[in-house]
Amino acid sequence: MGTYARRTRLVLAGVFTVGIVGASAAATLVGPTPYLSQADRPFSPTGTFYLEDFEDGVLSTPGVTPSTGAPFGPSGITDSVDADDGTIDGSGTGGHSFFASPGSAGITFTFDPMVLGALPTAAGIVWTDGEGEITFEAFGALGASLGTIGSVAAGSTISGETDEDRFFGVFEAGGISAIFISNTSGGIEVDHLQYGGPLTVVGTPLPGSLLLVGAGLAAFGAARVARRKR
Repeated sequence: MGTYARRTRLVLAGVFTVGIVGASAAATLVGPTPYLSQADRPFSPTGTFYLEDFEDGVLSTPGVTPSTGAPFGPSGITDSVDADDGTIDGSGTGGHSFFASPGSAGITFTFDPMVLGALPTAAGIVWTDGEGEITFEAFGALGASLGTIGSVAAGSTISGETDEDRFFGVFEAGGISAIFISNTSGGIEVDHLQYGGPLTVVGTPLPGSLLLVGAGLAAFGAARVARRKR
């Protein structure tokens, strides 16, 4: 499992750009958006595009190296993207994720253009579990920051529930050398690492400096409030 290629167009409908700090004028950061399955990904490739779901227990897609961590699960506390266990029931515990500790150190996924043939022009990761506040950052072809999404409040439990799972990603036509994600307390779990290109955009991409606060974070906050009430 892990790799696929499709010839479709990149669609950014319903994507929120939230909390971007110092973003490149050409880069578009997206998230946090709800994510329960591959159908929730906010962009589609026109060229080769890889999706790593860790369900075979290894990181096997080419041209990417994590700074730390390893595939994890299944277990009672694994928080895998829900569809990976064959259901969308909110448990998420039947599949695998990618885990590292401490979450405050974060995980950097670095892309190798020699292996891939070129740097990806879109990349993302799904945050599935941890505590505190989440930060996502992307880096361009020369290593400069493309911007940061954060700080985003994490979910309130670490027992495998999936309603708080959120996608964070970036589109950059000039190439993406790495993405980074962290949370401020406990360990960190992520899933559905995805990257590739080239891509096309339907309409005009959101400028990287645009700040649209509200819809994405409001949905995330509402889910957390509802869980606490339950």
